[in-house]
Amino acid sequence: MAKETHCWGLSALMRHSRRNADAEIAHLERALAADGTHSIFAQTYWRHRLYELHATPGLETPQRIKLERLLSILERNERL
Repeated sequence: MAKETHCWGLSALMRHSRRNADAEIAHLERALAADGTHSIFAQTYWRHRLYELHATPGLETPQRIKLERLLSILERNERL
């Protein structure tokens, strides 16, 4: 995902670490797979969570790819 098209959050520096990134990504995958994109939290909540986690220093490339894939799910659902 091109950095110029999305502004990834900065608050992750205080909230997330590389140690819990995989668990958080797995949680987001489950939530969005369970149609969380249409939940009461809606797009804004999930997008914020993804941006925040993506800003975590030291994430590995596969973790960033998973986060970008989850963001693309949100974007697809916005168009529906």
